[in-house]
Amino acid sequence: MRRDAFEVQRFLYRSPNLAASWTENGCNGRRRGYADSMRRSEKEAETYSSPAIQARRERILEETRNLIAEQGLEGFSLLELCRRAEVAKQTLYYAFGSREGLIAAAMRDTFEKLAMEISYRTPAASLERLLERIVLIGQRNLTIRNYVAFVVSFYYSESTTPALWRTLHDITNVSQRPYVETLRRSRQLQPWITPQYLLDGLDEQRLCVSNEWVQGRIADDEMIDRMMLNSLTFLLGSVRGAARAQVERTLRDLTRVGAVAYVEAMVRGAPPTDAEPLE
Repeated sequence: MRRDAFEVQRFLYRSPNLAASWTENGCNGRRRGYADSMRRSEKEAETYSSPAIQARRERILEETRNLIAEQGLEGFSLLELCRRAEVAKQTLYYAFGSREGLIAAAMRDTFEKLAMEISYRTPAASLERLLERIVLIGQRNLTIRNYVAFVVSFYYSESTTPALWRTLHDITNVSQRPYVETLRRSRQLQPWITPQYLLDGLDEQRLCVSNEWVQGRIADDEMIDRMMLNSLTFLLGSVRGAARAQVERTLRDLTRVGAVAYVEAMVRGAPPTDAEPLE
């Protein structure tokens, strides 16, 4: 112990009244300091929810998506992000916790915004909803090629951590889970197929086609048909009973008229066979 600290303690020991007064004032000081700290925290919370802070968050997420789409995960630089978004590096860690948390937040934010733009006309938890979603998402993806490239590069990149990969996987699985759960409850999954295996397989089919399209190996006018065909073919080997018969009928009609025409006829309530056949 330092000598000056020892002398102070000895002095207080010999003067109990002064010691009590010092201790009481010290506690009061700490209480005042705590109250001041709480008031500052409340003020900071109010500031953090301000429109300016929300706009900054949106700017950070947008630039994160742009950078990854341009440079991939391997080339993604927090320093470059800070320069583009005009923020300090500590701001990123304060708002998102880590590099992985930032990337996951950018993906989730984009998915939620895009999902809100889509309205469905088919019953939830049905094959019809699955088909309608494939077509609507495919049509949307044709207009946002850079975002699709970002998702594909993220999914297949060696530098994607298991936690981040799972985040993407869970996000894309959300919309399909109700239909797969319906198949499970009605005992129409093949004995060797688990719900998660089916979800994973459907997800992989979409991403595989998306990757081929981004690389230019599938033409724009073929992308939706290929995605539908791959998904239904995988589904055909995974289900049984009435579900399998429905998938078989769908494949027969769809390959004759095309995915978009099939779904348009389906949502109108017209027999898909009334759609114009492909030339």
